[in-house]
Amino acid sequence: MTEDAQSWSSSMETGPSGESFLQKIFRRLSTTQCLKLGANEAAPVAVVSVQRYLSEQPEEGQPGSYSYDVTVTDGAFRAKCLLHATLNHLVHVNELRTGGDVTVTRWSLVYNERRLGRGYVCIEGVSCNEGASAVLARVSCVHALPRASCVHALPVLVARGVGPHGHAPLQLGRKHYLPLWNNDDPEGDIWSSGPPPSDTVLDVSRIALLSSLESSFRTSWKPLPLLVRIIHKSRLRYYGKFGLKIDFPYQAYYEVADQSGSMSMVLWNELCPDFYRRLDVGTVLLLQDYTLKQSYSHRSRPQMDHHRMKSFTSVEICLNPRKPASVITVVSPKKVQPDWGLPEVCYRFAAR
Repeated sequence: MTEDAQSWSSSMETGPSGESFLQKIFRRLSTTQCLKLGANEAAPVAVVSVQRYLSEQPEEGQPGSYSYDVTVTDGAFRAKCLLHATLNHLVHVNELRTGGDVTVTRWSLVYNERRLGRGYVCIEGVSCNEGASAVLARVSCVHALPRASCVHALPVLVARGVGPHGHAPLQLGRKHYLPLWNNDDPEGDIWSSGPPPSDTVLDVSRIALLSSLESSFRTSWKPLPLLVRIIHKSRLRYYGKFGLKIDFPYQAYYEVADQSGSMSMVLWNELCPDFYRRLDVGTVLLLQDYTLKQSYSHRSRPQMDHHRMKSFTSVEICLNPRKPASVITVVSPKKVQPDWGLPEVCYRFAAR
């Protein structure tokens, strides 16, 4: 245990042996021979968070099944555990939820046989308590701090022989979490809002216009940089499925424009966590090392008539994390020059 964890545990309510409830459970899991433990001396723990991601091993007949990591606290420590697949229905009906107390009746320690020193604690049996959490209320009272800040400051417990997991899912095949109730919203700290736009001097002496891209498609000529403004932003699209070997299967469509017209731009995979929150309507971009791809003819498109500009729909701009790695420069608003000829964003309002 770290010195920080020891200082926290000494200030919290503990049992006769000086250990908190979760400390005792994790110690017994680390020393037992069968790697399973029934909590004979069960005590309620509070649910700090419930996080969802695509399962590594889908349930039979359910190719799109999901796993849930549940972070619990006994008031002295936090611990992230995998919820056994047979208990997923408790999340679906909102019985097991953030802010409530649960009593875990069966624990297990699961080692990853493919990676040395990697594994996780699994919750195999649980009963949900009704009403507000008494454990979280006690944590807030002890520290006289806002409840959320106090809970997230608690040290994290990790079973002996199992490495720390950080912010990643417990099952090593996944790199990110999904929102609890849909797949279309960013979830977690990986979705960066990013640093402010750079004030560096940009070389825009040799740039290509969108109108020239259709003629250069399928040629060996390397496209010149593009200077464009975002005029429309789509919802995020998640296309993950079992067996897909992509860490961040995301896609986001934008409509970008310059003085010659507008065209679709697609942000792919790892670039979505880095840039999706940073690229909003009105943002000016300098794009380099992009690729061109033929547009899907049956894709739905936003209504752009009110912009009164030509729309190029035969090809679209693809920004990829590799092969080649696209270079995206967000231009500071005070660096945007009028002589660049970028169109202003137009809005359409519907009166009721």
